[in-house]
Amino acid sequence: MQKVREKKPLIHMITNDVSRESCVNIVLAAGGSAICAEDILEVEEITDLADGLYLNLGMPSEAKGEAMKAALRKAKEKKIPVLLDPVGAGASRFRNRLVRELLSIGGITCIRGNAGEIGSLCNKEMDSRGVETANVELTGANLQELSARTGALIMVSGETDRLVNGTAIRSIPGGGEIFTHITGSGCMQSALLTAFLAAYKDPWEGLQRGVEVFDTAGHLAAKTALGTGSFQREFLDAIWNL
Repeated sequence: MQKVREKKPLIHMITNDVSRESCVNIVLAAGGSAICAEDILEVEEITDLADGLYLNLGMPSEAKGEAMKAALRKAKEKKIPVLLDPVGAGASRFRNRLVRELLSIGGITCIRGNAGEIGSLCNKEMDSRGVETANVELTGANLQELSARTGALIMVSGETDRLVNGTAIRSIPGGGEIFTHITGSGCMQSALLTAFLAAYKDPWEGLQRGVEVFDTAGHLAAKTALGTGSFQREFLDAIWNL
């Protein structure tokens, strides 16, 4: 956390209405700051100001997709870290096309998603009933192939979080089952990880430290929370106090 608080990274987020406020709050609690712009008329200028770019495919639209591509091109040019959260990948042809177009641009530092979303990028067939549920089995070889193909670090969230950098795989106990009962928890994790990627010179180290902080805060919050409502408050407090 010290590096994030020293760097105070500004994160440009193109995310969704469901989780936008929570994503901004977790970056603020970690010591960074955030700006949310998604109009094609300003995304390049805003990205040029930022230390990191977070792209979230929740609630996509054609206009938002074009804004994401423009922001990604600017981030690639500026050489700032980019995290892609392919929310709902595999659920519709439109989302799948948008993910392919973003990956074709390149410049993505990390792809973070649940097993179903990452499985879709690995061309795995799955039984998906929404962004939080999917039955898919991913091997280390699958994840390393995806990392090599995209040039991105891969982070698969779940009961055990799996982190892949193309050659190494690390497993970290997840933040706890309660996260599956809160909307936007994965989006929040992605936002926090973008701040860590922006604060660390080594993206692999930043990814590991960010996942450790998120999962530790989840376990600390679960000890005192009475339910999902108080958990969200306790979780942000835990991030603030780490």
